[in-house]
Amino acid sequence: MRKRWHIWGITTFAVLFTVFILFWIFFIGFYANQSGSFYNKGNNAVWIGHEWVGTEKSDQDIQKLVSTLKENQIGTVFVHSGPFKEDGTIDPETYQYSINFIEKAKQLDNKIKYQAWLGQLRKKIDLSDANVRHNIANQCMILTTMVGFDGIHFDIEPVWDGDDYFIQTLKESKDAMLKDKKISVALAEFIPKSLIWLTQKIHKFENYNTEINYRNVAKYADQIVVMVYDTKLKSADHYKWLVKEEVIRVTSLFDNKEVFIGVPSYEKGNAEFDPNVENVRTGLEGIILGLNNSRSSEENFAGVAIYPYWEMTESEWETYRDLWLK
Repeated sequence: MRKRWHIWGITTFAVLFTVFILFWIFFIGFYANQSGSFYNKGNNAVWIGHEWVGTEKSDQDIQKLVSTLKENQIGTVFVHSGPFKEDGTIDPETYQYSINFIEKAKQLDNKIKYQAWLGQLRKKIDLSDANVRHNIANQCMILTTMVGFDGIHFDIEPVWDGDDYFIQTLKESKDAMLKDKKISVALAEFIPKSLIWLTQKIHKFENYNTEINYRNVAKYADQIVVMVYDTKLKSADHYKWLVKEEVIRVTSLFDNKEVFIGVPSYEKGNAEFDPNVENVRTGLEGIILGLNNSRSSEENFAGVAIYPYWEMTESEWETYRDLWLK
């Protein structure tokens, strides 16, 4: 009898230990201790302002920009070229110097890719209207084929689970563009579907993006850019934890997609944003924590995306280089 209990005890321990290990692997993960440079692939991203295509920039200005991009290993640039008007078109005057800008920038470094950053408030544009979607797709074709952009960066906010007309817009735009041109989409933070289910009786999320919308977007987008800022968090540790979880979860959602994680560099605080909590340092530290976790999929991680370029100070570039490049 004693031997039987001994065997039962060993078996029970083995089962519980196995369950514990599996729980740890799938829900907590093991951590490495690599620096940011270990995960940096040299193709980071940045959002730059409308001035680069809406006004005529000097050769010196463009040269300084490209030099900064190269120094900081920025390979993808979202160039503000919109916004969409209510009918889905864009006034050509708003990007009238884009050909000049792209040609000169490419002469300095033809490896850096420039995407037309096109946005609008979702409530101002009726994507259920087929004519509006047609105009958007046509605008994407013009900007990538005739103007010379390497792709389109959609920043229509907010979009959400079940926003089928937005997904249709992506499909029609993709079909209108040449195969070598990329589509990237900026999305709000990923919220697990299980969390929505657990909290629906207590707290109602609005315009949320779960696995449903992320995967629907990924059917037509080559790049997913997660905007992990304006979180309303009041603690730097909480913000770093959120960024870490976003890295882990979004990079693991799909295969063969480039995932960029947005890092805020702006300074003006408001009800949703505390610059002492959300900034270049805490954003990068959260990203590094996420990539060091065994639950993340490093192969899907493309790089960090800085928002915005025009708010980056030399001190913030130094922080970026120290944490991410060195």
